[in-house]
Amino acid sequence: MMAVGAGAALGAVALLARYAPELDALLLMPPAPPGRSAALPAAPRSADAAAPASPPSASSAPGAPARPGEPTASEEGSPPAPAPVPRGAPASAAPPVDRFADDPAARAACPADMTLVEGDFCPSLPYVCARAGDGIGHGCAEYARGARCRAAVDPRRFCIDRHEWPNRVGELPRVYVDWHEARSLCASIGKRLCRRSEWILACEGPKRLPYPWGFVRTPSPCNIDRAAIAFDIDAMVDEETREGEIARLWQADPIGSHPNCISAYGAYDLAGNVDEWTDNLADDPGTSRPATLNGGYWGPVRNTCRLTTGGHGPTFRFYQAGFRCCADTVDGVVTPPPRPFIERDREKDGVYD
Repeated sequence: MMAVGAGAALGAVALLARYAPELDALLLMPPAPPGRSAALPAAPRSADAAAPASPPSASSAPGAPARPGEPTASEEGSPPAPAPVPRGAPASAAPPVDRFADDPAARAACPADMTLVEGDFCPSLPYVCARAGDGIGHGCAEYARGARCRAAVDPRRFCIDRHEWPNRVGELPRVYVDWHEARSLCASIGKRLCRRSEWILACEGPKRLPYPWGFVRTPSPCNIDRAAIAFDIDAMVDEETREGEIARLWQADPIGSHPNCISAYGAYDLAGNVDEWTDNLADDPGTSRPATLNGGYWGPVRNTCRLTTGGHGPTFRFYQAGFRCCADTVDGVVTPPPRPFIERDREKDGVYD
């Protein structure tokens, strides 16, 4: 495996060469003066965002010890804390009821910090834009209803983390991890990095929605479409300035800040907040792109369930890249193994629409 420094440098070069369409907003900005980063003003936080919190430390690099509060094998089954009341809500208002938290089938099949996904994955589903948008990075304000699966469906039954790592309400999602580290962290607590197909199914739900909440880009209950801030690649690569640069760019919200950003299967923040690593190698052992990113992050990018960024290698790390874990069910229900999910003819583009 490449050294961490070399991996970061190569990732930075790859980023400048092509970071997929979602960074067009940044790459098209006028260059900043030497040694400085041009920045757009941060977008206002959404109504259901939690109070500002300090961004995660960049010291959580591969090989570093887990930060306080991160889950360990002994903590995996502990129930999540209740979601916080959205900012601006009356003090007496109770948080929205999570109808999945006490679902008997999910509780029998999965640990308390995970939710059950049981449905048919469609390996070929077109997203047809019904109404164009003017936002850089997504370009579609509304997708057409009634899209039909173009291939035989694949029955799936598995568990997925309810939240982004460390999957604990009130904490900040972990970022600046590469694909290898994401896999290792999941394995350390008896889970695995989600297959790309699993992540897509958990996001689309049984109705195969382009967004966890439906077909229309706005209004959204998730942390998306905040103004882009230009990054300083030199500050990001340099270990002495990396933490400060991540703090400057940070616009993710604490876990549990968006209680209505939930998929039909009970997973939160699959769209927006932070990008999430997925395991394309598990779906397609012959792929040249094992490491994939799904869901987009907080910026004005494409956050659809099926969009996959495949243009970065497994050693790529950046300020918005995080992950969550999946696992097999534990209730003894026999489920056929998943079939391969192959889209190799589109790998050359770096983005699987």
